[in-house]
Amino acid sequence: PEVIGIGIGVPGLVDMAAGMIYNVSNIPAWTNFPIKEELESFFNVPVFIGNDANCFVLGEKFFGHGRGHKNVVGLTLGTGVGAGVIVNDNLHVGNCSMAGEFGGIAHLESDFENYCSGKFFLHKYKMDAYELSKQAAKGDKVALDIFTEYGKHVGSLIQTILYSYGPDAIVIGGSLSKAFPYFENGMLDTLDKFPHKVALETTVIEISDNPHIAVLGAGALTLSAKEEVLNP
Repeated sequence: PEVIGIGIGVPGLVDMAAGMIYNVSNIPAWTNFPIKEELESFFNVPVFIGNDANCFVLGEKFFGHGRGHKNVVGLTLGTGVGAGVIVNDNLHVGNCSMAGEFGGIAHLESDFENYCSGKFFLHKYKMDAYELSKQAAKGDKVALDIFTEYGKHVGSLIQTILYSYGPDAIVIGGSLSKAFPYFENGMLDTLDKFPHKVALETTVIEISDNPHIAVLGAGALTLSAKEEVLNP
């Protein structure tokens, strides 16, 4: 089949229109790198660049739990916190792809990045989230209590997302989403305090179940452009 374009997702700040990467985690050589121009000149097809959270939400919108919803936030919880935002069926990235950078928003003594990513377990309890999840799976009370505490912070983050974008659906992905059964109750405890019950009750919260959804979303960058729904 004909190749209509190449989509690339990167973990960093991206100028989608210019195809410029301003900074990217773990690949310092790509800082301020015009990757779109370089790859288009080599492959002779359109190239589209998005950050990894935007690719995640696009994947969910086209192929996953976001289908059928006009307003979707894809929330990634792992070594950091990221989010991609779909507004009225359009990918909304904002200036320098800053839309959805909820991790930098102040929360308690720091920000959501430090309370809702793996950093929470390392900084507060000197424990690895993956190892802790294995203990939680065995019913260890200490581990379960820590995940409940973590879930309460995630609930606060979701409240912030509800206030910011009022999505129809929030899809949670990232490595920590696998521990959802252990932090779900803590998350729901916090969300139960959300004052706008109708908005909460009509917002679908799902867990991503496709480990390759962000890769599909990178490919969907080309579909977005072709369907003219990409809105940098």
